[in-house]
Amino acid sequence: MKISFQIFILLFLSISCDVPIERHIDIDAPILVGKSRSDAQIELGIDTEYRLKHGIQIMWYSNNENNVEYYSIHRGEMEMEPMIQFQNIGKVFLDDPLASDTLFFDTTAMRHITYSYFIRAVGLQGNISNSSDTVSYTLNDSPNAISPVNTIADSFPIFRWIDNISNFQYTSEFVIRVENVEQNNVNTIWTSHFYNEWFGFENYSPISFQYFPATCSWGEYNDVFHENAPSNTISCFGADTGLSQGSYRWKIKSISQVNNQNGIDEASGESPWKYFNISF
Repeated sequence: MKISFQIFILLFLSISCDVPIERHIDIDAPILVGKSRSDAQIELGIDTEYRLKHGIQIMWYSNNENNVEYYSIHRGEMEMEPMIQFQNIGKVFLDDPLASDTLFFDTTAMRHITYSYFIRAVGLQGNISNSSDTVSYTLNDSPNAISPVNTIADSFPIFRWIDNISNFQYTSEFVIRVENVEQNNVNTIWTSHFYNEWFGFENYSPISFQYFPATCSWGEYNDVFHENAPSNTISCFGADTGLSQGSYRWKIKSISQVNNQNGIDEASGESPWKYFNISF
């Protein structure tokens, strides 16, 4: 008995319907973490950072999808506008025990160049998400934090640093960040954001700025500062008394460019952490 060609095709298709077909699975584009103010209790978003080396840090939210294998990081130079050439500069794998799947630290960024970044998620089947939003930042010279270090006996320490700015840049603002370090727990306890009033001396003589109590905590706003606050203070949050006995670390951030509309920094350099103890 002969089976017509049309019947054969129908039988073949009906049998083939049980065979799984690999389909392209869409992946959501990564969402970047919004940039916080430089005096926030926890700095988030794109920023300068110093971890053994100076660089630019990018942060995003992890996709809650099982089919993501890694994130690809793309960078271009803003100076090449309007035709920015983006290059893939790194990958962050979800199963890498030595990396975070929501953070990338660009240690190849050169100083005084404005870089733009975007991120894509790549799936197990090689499928690629759309690009995240694009963010930009400029890495400046790292200030040289001098003191306090080691053990001191002063609840109101004087912070000293040298700005180290170069390439015809100018530091317009500084931020000092102090964190308490106790039993492997690190908590930001005080920040002070202030204008630069030492122009012309930053690279030759240490700049000094004395600790003073804050008049409000993070999330609050108060433009009435402690009586010991210098006139160039922009904000101060955190501890409202002198520092007590314990272990601390601090760093200084020099900001050369700020967005006039939202007050968010766009170009800066940060010192490495300096550690000190207070003991009376």
